[in-house]
Parts: sequence; C-alpha cells; structure tokens
Amino acid sequence: MIIPPAQILGLHRGLDSTSRTNRTGRFLSGWQTTHPFSGRYLDGTQSLPQELSTLENYSFLSDSAALTDSITAFHTETDGVAYPGDGVYVSSGSSPLLLGFFLALREMGVEEVCYVPPVYYTCYYFCGALGIPMHRVGDGLLHGEHTELELPERRSALILCDPIWVFGTTVHPRQIERIAEWQRRTGSFVLVDGTFQYARWDRSSRAEPTARLEQDLTFRIVCPTKSLAVHGTRFAYLLLPPEFRESIRYACANSTGATGAANEHFALRIMEVMRSEESNDALVEHIQRERERLLATGVIRSEAALPEAGYYTFAVLDQAALKDAIVMDQRFFGIEGFADHVRVNLLHPGWTQP
Repeated sequence: MIIPPAQILGLHRGLDSTSRTNRTGRFLSGWQTTHPFSGRYLDGTQSLPQELSTLENYSFLSDSAALTDSITAFHTETDGVAYPGDGVYVSSGSSPLLLGFFLALREMGVEEVCYVPPVYYTCYYFCGALGIPMHRVGDGLLHGEHTELELPERRSALILCDPIWVFGTTVHPRQIERIAEWQRRTGSFVLVDGTFQYARWDRSSRAEPTARLEQDLTFRIVCPTKSLAVHGTRFAYLLLPPEFRESIRYACANSTGATGAANEHFALRIMEVMRSEESNDALVEHIQRERERLLATGVIRSEAALPEAGYYTFAVLDQAALKDAIVMDQRFFGIEGFADHVRVNLLHPGWTQP
C-alpha cells in the first residue's frame, strides 16, 4: 500500500529525532559522507581573502556577480545552454529554493502541484503548510522508458527528481521528451530537483538532459556541494526563467536572510573545481569503487536498479550490516514494490571502519 504524504512526513519527523539522538545506531541511509578529496576541493579556504575579511555588511550569494558568471559559464561549457545572469538565483542550500518556488507559485498563476515520487519530503511539508494541493501523476519510476504519466491537460506545475537519488538512477531521455512536449502543449512549469546532478558515473558526457526542457518554463535546482560531497558549506542555486527571478528572490531572501561572505568564498572555489578539467572525476570513481567493494564483500546483496549517478543505491543489505543500523525503506519515499530494500549511502563513514 502506498503511504500518503501526511504519513511520510510522520516517518521523517520520527527519523529526524532518532538520527540525532541515537548515538549507537549507524545511519546507513543518511547524509553523512566521507571521502579523501574534500581537502583538495576546498583547498585555499582556510582563511578568507582580504576583500572578504571585513564583515560589517550583510552579504547575499545571489548578489555575487563573480559567482553568477562562474555558474553561467559552467552551464555553457557543460550543458551547451546559455543562461543569462538573471536566469540564476543562488542561495545557501536547496531547501530555501524549494520554499521560494512554492511561495512564488500563486504569483506565477499556478494553484496546484503535480509530482512523481520519490520527491524530497520537504515538498510535502511546504505544500501542506501553504495549502497547495499535490496530485500524484505516476506510480512508476521515471528511469523506466515506459512508465506512464497522467499529466493534466491544463497549466500546472510538475515536480520531479533527476537523478532519482534514492536509487542513484537518472530519468529516461524519453520521459524528458514527453514532459517537454507537455510543457509546450499546456504552458506548464517543471521544477527539476537536480540536487544530485553533475555526478553521473558515465564520464563520457557531463551534460544533464533536463537542460533540454523548455527553458522559459523550467526551474532546475543544482547543488554543487553535493556534486563534490562537501556538505559543511551551504551553496545551491536555481536556474529559472528570468521573468520569475524576483518572485523567487524575494521569497527566498525573506526566508534565509543574508547568506554570508564566507559562503561566497567557498562557493567560488567549488565552482572553480566543477569547471576544471578533472571536475569531480576522482570522487565519482571513488563512489563506484566503494559500491564494488560492498558488493564483493556481500554487504550489498542486491539492488533495485543499477545506480548510475550520485552516492546512493536502493538495496538489500546483509543482516549483519543491518544490526543496530538506522535505515530508510520504501515507506519513506512513497513508493512500493521494493520489500526489504533500503537506501544505502555509499559514502557512509561506517563503511570505512573495521
């Protein structure tokens, strides 16, 4: 049975408490990561440069022209898509961008939200708090070419995740084509939660196919701190139609306040790494090796789907690994058909311990 959003929120609220208070359980489905490249990726950030050392003034990441220029250059180089400066809004993390989007929806003339699970549970939380109706438009996973979507033939907003981070899979190109056709037909908006984008395992192309959705109708969250698995600094941004930037900016700025000069320094360095020739290749290769090791040692017994992006897989774990573990099963993600599977963080610090 598919669990309704209210019950999913209850599960996550309980998990939040457990993960923060249980000092002995290993949160194998969680967000803590470790890898040997974080020092390299944040090299030179031990002290702030002179121009950022005077901290009397409020500082907003979204006001940094240097950061916006680096972001637009990255997408021109990587996706082959040119975004204007006012087609980017930068904030301190993905959650404020989600909230800003939902707060701005009615100003954009949208009264409902469609979604394809799994979506980040915060979407349920924000929509419930704001009284925005949510309609599930598909039961299957979008990494399947033939998964059916029941999209409305009216202007709406669709939320989807790419990659489908729970499984480490990516949305099938044919599904992206269908959604783009729906956008053109109905004038509907799409919010792509691309928090784990730009960490594909196939390094022959780093371009993200969702960049090919209708640019004037698409909002896409990108979180480079997750692309590099350096979560201690907060930095994410929204690619969006320029005409809606002020609606998003005002909502986000009133939610977060200033984002801080130190965050700008870290963000500029992170974009420097992402734009480099090596980018995050070393991290991606490390993730793949960790998965292979867990498979070879029998810790991972089987997977629901072959992962191809990010650092999660949805898998059946050996019983010994589950002892005293805190894990998230299918109920947490509003999906079914995957009994005994849990979300597995391939970079969990516990895997490196004897």
